Amino acid sequence: MIKSTEMKDRRWYVLITVGIGTFLSSLNTSITNTVLPVIQRALHLTLSQSEWIVLIYLLFLTLFLLPVGRLSDIFGHRFIFLFGFALFICSALLCGLSGNFLNLLWGRAILAVAGSMILSVGPALLSTTFPPEQRGRVLGLQAIMTYIGLSLGPVLGGWLTQWWGWPLIFFLTIPFGLIGLGLGIWSIPKAVSKERKPFDLKGFFFYIVGMTACTLLLNLNVIKGHRSFIITLLVVCLLISIWGFVHVERKEQEPMLDLWLFCIRNIGFGTLGATLNYLCFFLTLFLLPFYFDHVLHFSASAVGMFMAITPLIMTVSAPIAGALSDRMGPRLLTTSGMIFSTLGLILFGLMVKVPSQSVTYILLILGLIFSGLGTGTFAAPNNSAILGAAPRAKQGVASGILATFRYIGMMAGITIGGSLFDSLLGYLSTKGLGAKSAFLDAFLSVMLVGAMFGFMGILCTLAMVNLKKEKLEP
Repeated sequence: MIKSTEMKDRRWYVLITVGIGTFLSSLNTSITNTVLPVIQRALHLTLSQSEWIVLIYLLFLTLFLLPVGRLSDIFGHRFIFLFGFALFICSALLCGLSGNFLNLLWGRAILAVAGSMILSVGPALLSTTFPPEQRGRVLGLQAIMTYIGLSLGPVLGGWLTQWWGWPLIFFLTIPFGLIGLGLGIWSIPKAVSKERKPFDLKGFFFYIVGMTACTLLLNLNVIKGHRSFIITLLVVCLLISIWGFVHVERKEQEPMLDLWLFCIRNIGFGTLGATLNYLCFFLTLFLLPFYFDHVLHFSASAVGMFMAITPLIMTVSAPIAGALSDRMGPRLLTTSGMIFSTLGLILFGLMVKVPSQSVTYILLILGLIFSGLGTGTFAAPNNSAILGAAPRAKQGVASGILATFRYIGMMAGITIGGSLFDSLLGYLSTKGLGAKSAFLDAFLSVMLVGAMFGFMGILCTLAMVNLKKEKLEP
């Protein structure tokens, strides 16, 4: 905890610095996805090549979140976090200047490594900078920056690309990165140096292999040829790497991931709950635009207007939920968040079966509101519960675990939403249903499957405890 009065005054600037990093990461994700068709045309890419622009970022981000969290516990949160900012600036410049597919891929990969440093270490910095009674509040304020980035990305991406070209979306992040880097150098306190512990290279190897296989299995659409052989190989690699990772980590004196952490109730159930919450959210986020386009025949501007409802609700509810969790504990709020997410999915399923168009719009808007309330109410209290339960020496790795499982949930939501929907749509089309009826039935089924995952998430939150009731290992 910061001791001096000067450092206490500066801790709010630490929050601003972490918020800038969070904003840049979420903005980069949403803005790139929005202008992907423009990049595809400008660089003369195939569809599968353009998909790799998204996947390479997601892959490297997921690969390095946990190892970077462990490295921050070894070398210090400040050093890793600031290095991430500097690397983000350089890689954004590389992406903007890239004139071909290969250079853009390299830039996106390095950008993801930089993003992993910022996202993984940011919550740990806040948790060790602010006192426990303010943890939920500051994590809620940090969450606002995520939702602002997700909200502004599509709008800024479309506007800037239309007038000045796609490279500007990367150049735009450089001034924010410079501000965050300078502010971080000034405001983030230097930690007392500790004895350097070795990094678990064996565990890191098995982790990299396993997460690569897992990420590709969750994005099977990028595998075009020899699918059966490649999928079988990925499954074998995943199983072997899981066995090897667990075997190594149990014997390692200084493991990259202390498996004991998952025995702590709030960490074990909290990370699983986070995965399920983001699975539900991104399943919805992925499928709804297709419903708007194929069934309601909305224009692009109308889709953007409706889709903005959810992040707006998240922006309002996240800081309120975070502040409330400091007073009443996280359990009730995380459970409420999962209930809201589940209700949102149920409402989206019901809206495709009502005959009245006015009722359809009502259910649609209510579903968007509940989805926003679901993640907005869940995220900050759940983050606070996990970081509050982790030993102080393990804050970095706990933050990395949280970020990793969050992104696994995102990928799983997109994969389940897309793959299950395509399979059901193809099956129902062969049963003689019309195109619209098959679409609606498949959409309903996927939403109900998503609600089942939401119910599992509710059980996870009910298994958690408020921090004051849990005895933690120092």
